[in-house]
Amino acid sequence: MLRRFFSSSSLIVIGIVLIAIAFISISFLPSQVESNLSTFFGQLGSGGIDVTTGNIYRRIAADRFLLQSAYLFLTGIVLLIAGLFNLKR
Repeated sequence: MLRRFFSSSSLIVIGIVLIAIAFISISFLPSQVESNLSTFFGQLGSGGIDVTTGNIYRRIAADRFLLQSAYLFLTGIVLLIAGLFNLKR
């Protein structure tokens, strides 16, 4: 019985931590995008980047970080629900 409770509580804690990490990473989204783009454009060189291309890359980077946060959030929700249902048994 104690092992089942520990397993359920650990799933709940891991789920809550993943949800918190997802929200924290969303709050740092603008700085992550700008850091990623400055590194990318620095490797590319200074020539040949116009405003439209920069905006497209900025949108791609923002979508990538949002998708990663969504995956973390949904994984946390699944683990939290699994832990809560496991706790009832």
